Parts: sequence; structure tokens; C-alpha cells
Amino acid sequence: MKIAYFDCSSGVSGDMILSALVDAGLDEKYLVNQLKKLLIKKFSLKFLNTKKNGIHAKLAHITGGKRLSKFSEIKKTIASSNISKKIKQQGLKIYSHLAAAESKAHSVPIGSVHFHQIAEVDTIIDIFGALIGLEALKIEKVYSSPLNLGKPAPATVEIIKTLPVYSTDTKNELTTPTGAAIISTLADQFGPIPQMKILNTGAGGGLSNLEKPNILRIYAGTAGGNSFSGDSKILLETNIDDMDSRVFPYVQEKLLQNGANDVWLTNIYAKKGRPGIILSVLTAEENEQRLTDIIFSETTTLGIRRLPVTRRILERTKNGIHKTAKLPGHKGTKKRSVEYAEGVKTAAKENIPLKDILRR
Repeated sequence: MKIAYFDCSSGVSGDMILSALVDAGLDEKYLVNQLKKLLIKKFSLKFLNTKKNGIHAKLAHITGGKRLSKFSEIKKTIASSNISKKIKQQGLKIYSHLAAAESKAHSVPIGSVHFHQIAEVDTIIDIFGALIGLEALKIEKVYSSPLNLGKPAPATVEIIKTLPVYSTDTKNELTTPTGAAIISTLADQFGPIPQMKILNTGAGGGLSNLEKPNILRIYAGTAGGNSFSGDSKILLETNIDDMDSRVFPYVQEKLLQNGANDVWLTNIYAKKGRPGIILSVLTAEENEQRLTDIIFSETTTLGIRRLPVTRRILERTKNGIHKTAKLPGHKGTKKRSVEYAEGVKTAAKENIPLKDILRR
């Protein structure tokens, strides 16, 4: 399977995505011919070679075209274009994401406002150019690093909610609304570079000159043969040495029901040699606040440690009560186990000892 990873450590914009794809092997003439199917009148799209802090990158230069002032006009243009149905649907999804964010950020209805960001010809070329490019390069799955925001626009903040982000620059806008809308819509996972064999790379330059190279880098290749992928989670931990032990199973179950990926307990000797428990909770960032509230309200703790972590995950499939995973580096080798919760249900339903079900 062909995959692409976007390194957004210097931010991301629509034209940076487009430029990176061209630098990674997307044919410029093919791209322009496909974009002409959008029927946005005559436009010019060229890619120049540039250097950012001594590092090569492509830089998109767009002129002409038809300015589309309203979201309703944009939707009509997309619907009447000659571009493929799949790309139409994806493009409309990205535009809807962007328009909803602009609408909320400026407190105006989507249908009646003239959006500066989405009205620009650059935006429709950036969005559909990215989709055309990924399809032409036969990319089946997109991954991305956490987004370096810089000083984000209000619409960008609306778009990136629940995504892993950070900022190393409080003066410059590093991630634009268009860039955020494209990446947030297309990326399947955010985190470190997944296991992959890199075949091509490309760099798209931003317009600003910063202290660090202002480039978006793409790595294109095939998914790694080791059959595992990666993701980012938050690990919440707290030491508890003054709580009734009967409460722990209840808290574990409540945390799992509210989005925790895993919850475990570790015996320790705490302050002054008192026996204690470390309560550990692994979760996606969007569930962090809810689970933190549960820990504070349901336990005696007064403080919680927070650690960003990354995972390596075996690809797995589920068939009935069985879960099967491919082992990395072993051709055709798999390991199989019974899903515990499903095993309990089967044992009760068939009146078979649970140990026998698990041994299957």
C-alpha cells in the first residue's frame, strides 16, 4: 500500500502541500490539465525552485482564475465541473470544513458571507490540486506529524480542535486555515513517521523567511513490511495511597467506558513506606479532560502526571471472538487470541468454562 507522511514541523499551507507533491514527482502538466476541469476560467500555475535556509524546495505561483465569493457559488462550481466524482466529494468535504470554521470564527452564516480565505482562486487550486496529486501518486493513506501552528488565525483554531498541535513561533502564522483543512480531513493518523519504505520525498516552501527552514516535507512510499503502525496518546498517572481498594475496579471500568484505551494498576511503596497504587490511564488527547475529571472526582488524588507517548501497533483483524495480528518480520506468521469480553459472553451463552473458551 502506498502511503504519504507530511512533516508539518514548520507549519502547513495549501500551496506548500501542492508544491511538496510536485517536488515529490507529481507531473506539473498533468496537474494543470486536471485543474482545468474545474472550469474556473484561465489561470496560471507555475512552480519555481527556491531555497529556504539553504534547503531546496518548490514554490507555487498562482495567478488569474475566477474568484468565487460565496460558499454556495463554490459548491455549484464543484458540482458542475468535469473532475472525477471521488475528488468532487473529497474537495467539497474539505471546503465544508473550512467554511464551517470561517463561519464560526466570524459569527456569520455560511450561506450569506463572503469569505476572504475560501474565495481566493489559490484556495480551490490548492485543495483540488492536493487531491489530484495524491491520486496521481497513488497514495492510499495519509499520515501527518503534529501541526506547528505559529500564531494561528481564528479559523485555524476551529479546524484543529482535537488534533495534536504545538507552537514554536508566536509572531508568524505557520499553519493556515486551508492547510489545516486539507491535512485534518485527509490524514488518517497524527504522530511519528509510520513504518514505511520511502521512495520519494518533496519539499514545498512557504512565502515567509523564518529562522528555521520554512518548508513542508512529504515522504511518499510503501507501508512497512513489519505490519505495524504508530499513533500518539496521552498517559495520565497518579500515585494513590489513601483510598479504599474496593474503589479501584469501579474507577477502572468508568474510565474505560469514557474513552480510555487502557487502564492499569501498579503496586508501589509510596511516601513514608506506605503501600500504594499507581493508576495509569492511556487515552487519545480528545478524551483527556473528561478522564482527568473522572480521576479527580472518583479518587482521593490531588495531582495527575501527564505524559505524551507514541505507540507501535500491530495490524489486526477480528473474526467472531478471535483477534488476529500479523507479526512483523515474519512472512505469513500471525498470532491469535480471544477477545476477553466476547469470551465471557460466549462462555455464559454456551455454558462452557471461560478457561476453555480462552484456550481456544
